[in-house]
Amino acid sequence: MSPRAYRQSARANAVQDTERQIVDALNVLLEERWFDEITLDDIAAAAGTTRQTVIRRFGSKTGVLSAMAAMMDDAIRAQRWSPPPQSVADIVALLMDDYERTGDIIVRTLSQEARVPEFAAVLDRGRRGHREWIEDMFRAWLDKLDGQSRADRFAQLLAQTDVWIWHLLRRTQGHSAAQTHRLMTQAIERLLREDATN
Repeated sequence: MSPRAYRQSARANAVQDTERQIVDALNVLLEERWFDEITLDDIAAAAGTTRQTVIRRFGSKTGVLSAMAAMMDDAIRAQRWSPPPQSVADIVALLMDDYERTGDIIVRTLSQEARVPEFAAVLDRGRRGHREWIEDMFRAWLDKLDGQSRADRFAQLLAQTDVWIWHLLRRTQGHSAAQTHRLMTQAIERLLREDATN
């Protein structure tokens, strides 16, 4: 690699590192405060950079939020779709791994949906991704049904795998991750057994 190409590569890596630090800073701040209470100066200070750098890289606070959503979406897709699941327990294990990492920030974001219009696009993207995931993971069961039966089962699977179910079991009721996995698996298996016996 030529010295010039090396410098350009190093500069590009530094830009990516700065952008990642800014996005991570917003992620951390959102765990403590509401989005509309966070300023660009807060994000810059938490990222160890300047307000001007945040604006130059992302344009606005909403731009940082969009980048954070895109990174989370990429991470979720890489994690949830990685190993091919062999059972309902395997599928729930993939979901649990995701929710244990991202569930709290997702719930906090959902709690702000009504007061922060900027969250609509972020959350819609997440909902579409979750629907695709349900279609892929439960295709073997869903494809045995048709019409209203399939639509009903799909809706029930969406509800049973929703982040609020995880939150209720883990945070509100205080179950361990292992207990939550077992309870969610049992509820979904019960649903799918109804199809096998009909």
